[in-house]
Amino acid sequence: MKTGFKRSVLLRAVVALLAVGAPALSGCGKTDFAKQQEDRQNQYRAIDDALIQAYLTRNNITSSDYTRTPSGLYLVKVSDGPATTETIKSGQQADVKYIGRFLRDPATSNNFNQNVIFDNSTDRRVPCGCLSLTVGAGGVISAWTEALLLMKKGDRKILLVPSYLAYGQAGSQNSAGSFSIPPDEPLAFDMEVLDVR
Repeated sequence: MKTGFKRSVLLRAVVALLAVGAPALSGCGKTDFAKQQEDRQNQYRAIDDALIQAYLTRNNITSSDYTRTPSGLYLVKVSDGPATTETIKSGQQADVKYIGRFLRDPATSNNFNQNVIFDNSTDRRVPCGCLSLTVGAGGVISAWTEALLLMKKGDRKILLVPSYLAYGQAGSQNSAGSFSIPPDEPLAFDMEVLDVR
């Protein structure tokens, strides 16, 4: 009888210890993982910003030519639409003509350099040569939504997009499973708003 009692007490003690200790132990793992993720994100934010700054320098773009948003997106003004038009609002339909390029220096990069076009709205084979989208409804990278909410009909800007506002750590793969956009790759989009409704 004493042996059964001792086992019961021991079992209860183990269960109590696990109940108290398990959350503390699992929290340690999450904290370490979260810390590693945060460190990685900060590292790539710095790398992306350095690559974007190098692009600006290579292309003689000065600070008076661009705006940097709090998220880290750079918008380089090419031309403005009519001053009388309003800024695009979430939920509006926009027709956007664009060319997507890599922004790395051709001298230091192989396949994914600034001269390589990875996407182009004229490839969509629609009469306007554009992409029609509902702003804020998803389906595009977050940098596009952010930029469009700062633009109006007729505006043309070059978006210099940090990787975390584009395809991030996952990158983008084509149907064959190859990367069309590698992970952690900052991008450049020449974007013009043709129409807003």
